[in-house]
Amino acid sequence: MLNWVQPRVDSAELAEALPREFEGLPADLCILPGAGTGNRSFRAVPGPSDGERTGWFVRVRNPKYAAEDAMRFEHDLLTHLKAAGLPVYPPLLSRSGEPWAWIGNACVQLSPLVAGEAYAAGNVEQIAAAARFLSRLHREGRRFLGDPRKQWDREDSFMIAFAGFDLVRNRDTSGRYTADLNAVAASIHRFMRELPPQRFWKLPQSVVHGDFHQGNLLFKGDRLAGVFDWDYACEHPRLKDIANALMFLCARLPRPLDAADIRSYVQPMRFEPEWVDAFFAAYEEAEPLTAEEWIALPAMMVGRWLQIRSCAIIKLPEEERLDVFCDGMAETLDRLWSFSVR
Repeated sequence: MLNWVQPRVDSAELAEALPREFEGLPADLCILPGAGTGNRSFRAVPGPSDGERTGWFVRVRNPKYAAEDAMRFEHDLLTHLKAAGLPVYPPLLSRSGEPWAWIGNACVQLSPLVAGEAYAAGNVEQIAAAARFLSRLHREGRRFLGDPRKQWDREDSFMIAFAGFDLVRNRDTSGRYTADLNAVAASIHRFMRELPPQRFWKLPQSVVHGDFHQGNLLFKGDRLAGVFDWDYACEHPRLKDIANALMFLCARLPRPLDAADIRSYVQPMRFEPEWVDAFFAAYEEAEPLTAEEWIALPAMMVGRWLQIRSCAIIKLPEEERLDVFCDGMAETLDRLWSFSVR
């Protein structure tokens, strides 16, 4: 489902231009829709297609993610991670030698389609595989610390949370969501106190994926087959990825995630202790969290959660924003603040 922030692209123009911009593509490409909530994505397959999963994955990058130095950074990072044996897939180089091509005003990246299955909620072997991937990423990513090509601000800024709160608070004319809105206001102030910038940037840093959730993962059985969508990769605390993994892989959701629908990414969650234990047992095999990270983890998850919900509602029609923003908000915030495994 196309949302309000995704770039508008003509698929016929893509079909005509991609073979011109990238070597090895047939002239009779068929462009099929893909998933995603920030960028636009498509599948490009040879000739008339019945939808089989062969061909290429096409990403039309949102302008927010299309700075050329940043895309070179991502390509170099992925090339290094692939050489280290991790299941990542650097975008193909265009005829210009860059890991993108401009087609009109659209920044387009191309990579081979990867076969696999979505995360099966509660599969502790898949959770462990994802955790081991993050541990490797965070160790390998340290060699890119200090790289100036992609400097990225905190997404969990209190200003983003306040913006989401302010966008909906006056729409609750019936008072239905008073408890949820009060919980948001209290959590924003507590978050500012518990994870201010000086504490955030002193946490152990690496290059992080930045958007680690099941919509960006593919599995083959219990094995992780691919990690995708590196738009948010940057130098940040590794705890940011851990917070995302816990909320999206280690918590039960009311309904299955739909990678094309932003509403499904922001459902109320309930942690499953067995899933959480499987994650940390695998992640900490090589390098345990520090005491400071354990203390900061609930606030990191709260900041991520408020940011995710605030950004999600921008992508929705105005009449849906209040309900989506406040759905189970007070209960979810309480679970995040009280999170503990020890």
